[in-house]
Amino acid sequence: MISRSSKIFFAFTLLLSPASFSFAAVSQKAMVATAEPLATQAAVETLKLGGTAADAAIAAQWVLNVVEPLSSGLGGGGFFVYYEAATRKVYTFDGRETAPAAAFPEMFLDKQGKPYEFWPDRNTGGLPVGVPGTLRLLETVHQRFGSGKIPFGKLFEPAIAVAENGFPVSERLSAYIDGEAPRLHLFPGPRRIFLDAQGQALKPGTILKQPELAKTFQLIAEKGPSVFYEGEMAEEIVRAVRGASFHPGLMTLEDLKAYRVKEREPVKGEYRDYEIWSMGPPSSGGPAVLETLHILNSFPLKDLSAFERVSVFAQAQGLAFKDRNLYLGDPDAVTVPLDKLLSADHAKELAAGIALDGKKVTANFGAVHVPEGTHTTHISIVDEKGNMAAFTTTIEHMFGSALMVPGRGFFLNNELTDFDAQPRDAEGRLAANAAGPGKRPRSSMSPTLVFKKDGRPVMIVGSPGGSKIIGAVLNVIVNVLDYGMTLDEALKSPRVINRDGPVELEAPLSGNAALKKKLAAQGLKTELAKPLGNVQAIVFQEGQLIGGSDPRGNGAAEGYGEF
Repeated sequence: MISRSSKIFFAFTLLLSPASFSFAAVSQKAMVATAEPLATQAAVETLKLGGTAADAAIAAQWVLNVVEPLSSGLGGGGFFVYYEAATRKVYTFDGRETAPAAAFPEMFLDKQGKPYEFWPDRNTGGLPVGVPGTLRLLETVHQRFGSGKIPFGKLFEPAIAVAENGFPVSERLSAYIDGEAPRLHLFPGPRRIFLDAQGQALKPGTILKQPELAKTFQLIAEKGPSVFYEGEMAEEIVRAVRGASFHPGLMTLEDLKAYRVKEREPVKGEYRDYEIWSMGPPSSGGPAVLETLHILNSFPLKDLSAFERVSVFAQAQGLAFKDRNLYLGDPDAVTVPLDKLLSADHAKELAAGIALDGKKVTANFGAVHVPEGTHTTHISIVDEKGNMAAFTTTIEHMFGSALMVPGRGFFLNNELTDFDAQPRDAEGRLAANAAGPGKRPRSSMSPTLVFKKDGRPVMIVGSPGGSKIIGAVLNVIVNVLDYGMTLDEALKSPRVINRDGPVELEAPLSGNAALKKKLAAQGLKTELAKPLGNVQAIVFQEGQLIGGSDPRGNGAAEGYGEF
């Protein structure tokens, strides 16, 4: 047993100002990268106590619920990719939220048959709330891959400490609160916790304490996850969803009780001299990452000109996204032709249509980008035994549905907005990603592991960012594997994304007039992109573990062991 005065708790009382953490780190024994320094510290301390990568990811998740409440937590879901070093096998777990049994394809259409506006009508209140999966997911992972040294309930202790003692609000968190203040103001819980007396966002440096969330964690730690899905808290969740003052929802106690985590087969692909493993459907992320890389196998990127690199990379992403948009959905509800999408023949066929040397692009990259949540968070961990965790976790849009369970301190997701709001095509055919009873919405989360073909680990990588997750992960993979960048360079480099639409360019690429002119001559439209993603990654290099946290966020990488 680990008491509240244990090493975990003691370390956290000392680290409320985590000055020792950095965006990049090097170590030999173990490494952690998360989107917030305190979450990284929770994971590191858990590893030092003999925990596995699975244990450490669980501790990090609950701290992220406290310090990055806009992104993930008890009210959400996620995908967990785990490499067990002893068996040299990759396992993937689907903790995606599910639609209530009363869900139906047209649930987000108004009386005129048009989709509700995404912000704030579709993404706020009880209607978009799916049955949360995170807690059951992490219970499952702990049972399968925990060390046995740290009980599941004890892994809440770092988060309880931070929630009770408080932490200084960062500029980033303050800005996100400000951006979502109109939604947060709709409900008493978030209005009281995250807005000041004047209804304004908490200022940077304000010490934010969350005693209600601490009590919730303590209750689950003592009674177990079933209290969330069948007990007193389940009743409170259902009341919050069905009684929401803004767009009441459809969830029932039966929906919560019926929730199940699913172990899925991972998707696997080959890229150059590497094997890429990721999450399969209902994630579209893993398949789209692999399909893009399979297309790029036909091109020696490092030998191309700077312009051709951008053009080919953008076209390959756009072609994979066309397939993603058309075919990907919940594999328990629709047939997903994965074998075809991930086949070498299909990739070569698509690659043959990519325009080189400035020639006109024949593909029509004209998809309308469906509004969706742009947040989420990712955790990358490797422990002393070589076990690896790539865990992408979310409540969907910033602060999820903006709806909190009264007195419980956590946000409920708005994951059902990941279903196609317009569920039918012009001929009336139902989309693969239409809403339905018990169905899991398509996701873009892309927790990914990279190995050499001889089985040696190379990289753990993942990112938030809605459908931009796929491109963010691809940029880092290609930067490291093709261009030989260090992880730090790969994370800092400007990103290029194509979601079957305009080529989205980060600065300074977006300001390169010559590049944009050449792309336009090919028929490729461009647009300036805000910072794309918040990648958390670990690279294995010559006996060293190199951790990196995206400079677009304010996370931290940290490990331990001499090197």
